[in-house]
Amino acid sequence: MKVSTVKPFVFAAMLIGLTWAATIPVAEPAEAKISIPATSAEIWQAIDSHITELHNVITSDKLGSVHVHAYAVRDLVRALPSESNNLSPDALAKVRGESKFVDTLAERLDHTGDANDEAGTESNLQKLEGVLKLLRAQYPDFK
Repeated sequence: MKVSTVKPFVFAAMLIGLTWAATIPVAEPAEAKISIPATSAEIWQAIDSHITELHNVITSDKLGSVHVHAYAVRDLVRALPSESNNLSPDALAKVRGESKFVDTLAERLDHTGDANDEAGTESNLQKLEGVLKLLRAQYPDFK
């Protein structure tokens, strides 16, 4: 192969490589890992603590840190089914189903917090509290 025919192939390979690299999603900064308590009662206490912190963040106009508590609540709710052996199969199914909406609300809280949208953040927090109320109803000992 001549040198003049190798250059176009090298250039084409470089373009393909750059195009492929551009399709790789940029990683979001990793959230701080929270420790998951060992019992559902302790998980509910941690959830309540983060909800209180969400209210404090909103009232102190520090919406940029909403995501920390929103995603902590999400992770804690995700852990509830594995620590809920005493629930009926129906109650456990409700917990699993509602936890998916908690995921959505955590993302919404993150977006409205990042956008410095206080009204939107408050609205999403109210929705989250409503879903948590439905979840907590499955745990008669923790109402």
